[in-house]
Amino acid sequence: MATTTIIKSYRLNTGFSRSNGTVVCNLSLDVEDALLNNPAFPKPPVPLADLATNRLALTAAMVESRKGGSDRTRLKNDALQVAVDGLMTNAHYCMGEARHDLNALLSSGYDVVSTNRTPAPLNQTAIISIANDVSGQLTVRGQGVVNGRMYQVRTSTDGGKTWMLWPVFTGARLMVLAPTVPGTVYLVEFCALGGSTQQGPWSNPVSIMST
Repeated sequence: MATTTIIKSYRLNTGFSRSNGTVVCNLSLDVEDALLNNPAFPKPPVPLADLATNRLALTAAMVESRKGGSDRTRLKNDALQVAVDGLMTNAHYCMGEARHDLNALLSSGYDVVSTNRTPAPLNQTAIISIANDVSGQLTVRGQGVVNGRMYQVRTSTDGGKTWMLWPVFTGARLMVLAPTVPGTVYLVEFCALGGSTQQGPWSNPVSIMST
């Protein structure tokens, strides 16, 4: 009897549809960056320029809504829905293109979840690059992992003897550390949060000087 090989599939976390505007804007930044010239996803149905337009409109509406008033709140909610719809459309496109290709999905900017419901430890993350082209700021680009819900960055200025934790990030593709001290050398690591142990292994450290 011939055996049937089942190819493992993955899906993207679409829980952002229930998130607030800040989370959606941060995700949009990650996705815009990740899908730019990404050979695995050459034709997103919602162009990246449109995602950026939606994000900027949402940011402006969020600022206006702080002034109060039902009309401003309605406009903010409408802008949030437009931004979510665009991200959701591209998420379904990415899953359709690469639901069996974990590496491709991890490059999409969205979080990836396994179809296996059994809790398991998270894999180790990896730093792709760190940019220091903005004074007083380090921009970390990392590789996410399956079932990583959030990402924690830590830095050391004494060669790893002591560490400082930065605020948690919702995505691994774009993590901005600011302010940093120009002329100071930082050792940078990050890890994913979640899984059966609540935290994955720290990435291999990368050293860089803040400008």
